[in-house]
Amino acid sequence: MAEPTRILLADDHAMFRAGLAALLETERGFEVVGEASTGDEAVDKARELKPDVVVMDLSMPGSGGLEATRRIAALGLDTKVLVLTVHAEEEYLVPVVEAGASGYLTKTSADPDLIEALTTVSRGQVYLPPKATT
Repeated sequence: MAEPTRILLADDHAMFRAGLAALLETERGFEVVGEASTGDEAVDKARELKPDVVVMDLSMPGSGGLEATRRIAALGLDTKVLVLTVHAEEEYLVPVVEAGASGYLTKTSADPDLIEALTTVSRGQVYLPPKATT
């Protein structure tokens, strides 16, 4: 049996992180290995835990998710970043990809979309919302 995809959840809302962790516990193949509530904490935990994927919010205290994504990409780890955000506007997409994110999903997406995005990103592929690829 394959090793589970190790996930770090980075979001400043504890209740959202808890809900996301509970959802992922019900899915085979995923393991939440840590949580962070700021961009700086996400970078530190990514360095320490070396997760396969960081699920990153953009709007967090401190350096925020965009800067944290840049810094995680610069660590040289094999860690992928999937941005999960309330921002549905396309103007956020290009800076996120340029920062090194492997995927982008809005928080209004359905659970199966999140699972598909995590699976895609963990395989080293890029996941973008269907609307963004047309």
